[in-house]
Amino acid sequence: MRPSRTFRQGGIRIEADFEWDQHGPAKNAFLPNGAVLFLKQHAGKQARCVVRRGEYVREGMLIGRGDGPLSANVHSSVPGVVRDIRMAALPEGGTAEAVVVALEGAFDRLGRKGERYLWKSMGRVEVLSSLRDRGVVDTEAPGIPLFDLLGERKEIGLLIINGVECEPFMKAEEYLLRDKGAEVREGISILMRILSPRRTVLATSLAQAPSLPEAEGESLELLSLEPKYPQDMPRQLLEAVDSSRKLSLEDAVILRPSTAFAVYEAIVLAKPMVERYISVSGAALKRPSVLKARIGTPIGDLIEECGGFLGPPARLVLRSALRGHSVYDLDVPVTKTSSAVIALDSAEIGSQLKTPCIRCGRCAEVCPEHLDPDLLFRLVERGMRARAAELRLGDCTTCGSCGFVCPSRLPLVSAFADEARRGREGGR
Repeated sequence: MRPSRTFRQGGIRIEADFEWDQHGPAKNAFLPNGAVLFLKQHAGKQARCVVRRGEYVREGMLIGRGDGPLSANVHSSVPGVVRDIRMAALPEGGTAEAVVVALEGAFDRLGRKGERYLWKSMGRVEVLSSLRDRGVVDTEAPGIPLFDLLGERKEIGLLIINGVECEPFMKAEEYLLRDKGAEVREGISILMRILSPRRTVLATSLAQAPSLPEAEGESLELLSLEPKYPQDMPRQLLEAVDSSRKLSLEDAVILRPSTAFAVYEAIVLAKPMVERYISVSGAALKRPSVLKARIGTPIGDLIEECGGFLGPPARLVLRSALRGHSVYDLDVPVTKTSSAVIALDSAEIGSQLKTPCIRCGRCAEVCPEHLDPDLLFRLVERGMRARAAELRLGDCTTCGSCGFVCPSRLPLVSAFADEARRGREGGR
């Protein structure tokens, strides 16, 4: 690996107030007695339900068919009986139909050695069609189906496999690279076949390069990046990887190792997307761990498997401590884009008491987009949206760095996110 490097402007360092429980492979989470499978685990319209109450479904069976652009197939993660089909609240807001499968019967794959398919004889269109049929989406929210994300892209400048985890609450990608390095590497090879990139980089925040096998005729660069937050976000990642500064995000495709692994399973094993490596962490947990969980597993089951709470958590968050979604229900299920369940204690979230801005300038110092959050916040509060737009409010990625360092606890990120949402709704 080359020496560690990072983006030039801003950023913060987040320290952990807990220790991870495990040092070996990721543990297999217990199978859910009732898997709650949202028919919207992707960017587009929810999938169309193709099962009925009382119907028996097999492991990996299609239960929701993708319905239009950016919509993806959904498969049952467990065998069993469809106990219910109901509307349920999505973690990120809104509602969608969910199929509840009560665990029952034998597994078709669990504990059995599956057949491997020789994908190198498959054409590009056939590979993309297989990814569509098996419901493979980008594991980063909002979960764009790979058929849509990759179908129109060919001979790109740069493919980045983003293994950077700059929050101490996240280790799922690290464990996946360690446990399934060969499989991730083969998934990368499949992605390279689809995209024909001029350069492919595996970027991580690990001090030591992951042990990945070489592939004949393929060049995969391993790059160690400084784990400064938000190094994992697209613009900051590209800035660190492309030292020439010649490429734009339009020239690159950025995917997680977990996405490459899902590609491997879909193409080599003909396996639908029914599992996720997921970090279950935070100082409010007894034993923070990385688990391999079935999609549809309630997050309460994962927390219980980690020993439960040390005390009532101050905040429970999905995906990211700084830019994730707060949840208040332990029955919320794991989805295709779930990467972490984080139980924060009061020390980790700090004081929530808002006080007047003291003009310290820390928010501007840490902003990776070269913005002045204090000024933008005042403009938004006063309804001066045109002026805020002139000062590049639209470039805000709501990474949360400014809110993290603000001693006055101003709601900077929520104000900017609300303004962005109003802008999108106004443009419709």
